[in-house]
Amino acid sequence: MTPSRSACLGQWPHNRSKLLLGMLHLKGEGQQDILDRARKESEIFSEEGFDGVIVENYFGSYDDVVYCLPRILEEFPQLFVGVDIIWDNDKSFDLAVEYQLPFIQLDSLAGQLPPEQEPAFEERVNWCQENSPTVILGGVRLKNQPVLSGNSLEEDLHRAMRRGDGIIVTGRATGVETEIEKISTFREIIGDFPLIVGAGVRASNCVEQLRIADGAIIGSSLKTDGDAHGDLERPRVAELVRLVRKLEGH
Repeated sequence: MTPSRSACLGQWPHNRSKLLLGMLHLKGEGQQDILDRARKESEIFSEEGFDGVIVENYFGSYDDVVYCLPRILEEFPQLFVGVDIIWDNDKSFDLAVEYQLPFIQLDSLAGQLPPEQEPAFEERVNWCQENSPTVILGGVRLKNQPVLSGNSLEEDLHRAMRRGDGIIVTGRATGVETEIEKISTFREIIGDFPLIVGAGVRASNCVEQLRIADGAIIGSSLKTDGDAHGDLERPRVAELVRLVRKLEGH
């Protein structure tokens, strides 16, 4: 049985527990190699104390996501397993409903569309929420996303809060540190609403950033040389978890 929306969020913000989600970039040569790598990465994330993983078509294709997702769900029931289909929110919504996923990541929940396209997007958000327990985590002013709404940052953040269950904040690119000033600005605007840092979290900055934010999505910084093309390194994962859990007082 998939967790409820509140279970995935750890009853945020009341216990201030920090949610750690690892990114599966689906690197590999052919679907079996991609799956084997995703399995190994999921194993490391699980054993070292992450809460969940995101299956993303960063290197792989949508078909690779569809191939890997049910297998990771089945083999790692202890993890929250979600998806992010880059540049195709509809496919993320469809997979959320098909597999009754605990969560999905959207590159943008508000601000990325011109006003005339907003109703159709909101309809899809509502459809996903009505037909699944899926927690929707989505960005505002996320890396590589256009800003076409014509709204202020505050307006778009409040719209995203009405639509989703958690806000993702990032800097300008994958693996690049998210500015602490931007994290603080988002927190000031959204109050206690769940806030996730979605790029550039590493051992050297996780304590500072997660004193403000409620969780993090982490991939590149935990790999060889801190690069998305590298291999996930268990010691990097273990050290980051140690620092975050110490921050929580565990």
